[in-house]
Amino acid sequence: MRKYLFFLCLLIATGLRAQSADTLYVLHMPQYTNPFYEPYSLNYLGVEAAGRGYTGTGVLGSAQTALINPATMITDSTRIFTEINIKPSISAEGLAFDSRYSSPMPLGLLGLSFPLGSKVAAAIIYSNPKSLVLDDFSVVINQGADMVTRYPKYYLHQLTVSARYQATDDLNVGLSVHNQLHYLDDVIFLMTYDRVRDYKYLLRFQPGLYYQVGDLGVGLSATIPSKIKWDLDYAEYDADLPLELSAGLSYSKDIYRFSSDFRFRQDSAIDDVFEDKISLHLGAERREGNKIIRAGYFYSSDVFNGQVMLPVDENSLDESIFWEDVSPTLPVDDNEQHFLTVGFGYLFRDGSLNLSAMGVVAGESKCTQVNLSLSLYISSFKRKDFLKFE
Repeated sequence: MRKYLFFLCLLIATGLRAQSADTLYVLHMPQYTNPFYEPYSLNYLGVEAAGRGYTGTGVLGSAQTALINPATMITDSTRIFTEINIKPSISAEGLAFDSRYSSPMPLGLLGLSFPLGSKVAAAIIYSNPKSLVLDDFSVVINQGADMVTRYPKYYLHQLTVSARYQATDDLNVGLSVHNQLHYLDDVIFLMTYDRVRDYKYLLRFQPGLYYQVGDLGVGLSATIPSKIKWDLDYAEYDADLPLELSAGLSYSKDIYRFSSDFRFRQDSAIDDVFEDKISLHLGAERREGNKIIRAGYFYSSDVFNGQVMLPVDENSLDESIFWEDVSPTLPVDDNEQHFLTVGFGYLFRDGSLNLSAMGVVAGESKCTQVNLSLSLYISSFKRKDFLKFE
């Protein structure tokens, strides 16, 4: 009987909330894989792009740009590179306790780039494009004497193989093949204390083009739509990972380079209540000698805001009164964001060192990220004075 009263209260509460905000009654993807959590879960990888407003579709650069547009990758010699990303945690609204969202995995990139002849460049890159941990989701039991604490997690691990071919003096074509492992742990389901863990492998393809016209560079890239299926014991999801498009321009003059990107993702293909995602990026950099200073701005649009119904174990026999104190919904803030970015690059004999920082300056969904990367020529390891600075 208590179980049915719980569901009745759940429906009444939902109806009251729906008067002031949209409610997403059915999740078409596991909770934290949904795009409205990306304002924090998305890791902006590629420190050079991150410093100049996360532009890169139309900018020739290092192998890290292959994650934005594989056709813009330049590899003059075999290099190894790594990147660390740091993101301060943020408050998770709508929970009974002072919970926070965090992204505790610092390794953003690890890769190897190398030329294959005079016209072909290639790279193998491990990356962590998304990461989100809720610390924590707790349910009080035994008249408040104990609690069940959960730490829901979502990680996207990605191994990318990229190649760029210089078709003519002005035209590059490229392809990135992303081997993705989507990992979920301790997924939230109401009416059960069972801890659900699962992972899915997915292959995604990203072709790209880059064309140089004098001082102007033009780039296009697309990530092809894919389907992914989840069976999480208490819910099954047949989800669409939508089409992503990116177009970019760059203009170089003397020691300056200006760049812009426009990006589109068809999130309405996941659910009709979602808005398609768009973002506008602007950046600039100034190079003097072996030092580069970068700055930029970008805007990211709202996908969905309102209330999200938490999934329920519909076959549960648990009639515990403790579930009555757990809210059946979680709020989702407006996820429109305005970022400002800065960056610095230092080129030296054995490679390069880059640093960038970005932060939300307007928008309810806050996020700050700092990137640090080191790139080294493999040939430098053979020298006795390796990494010796004069």
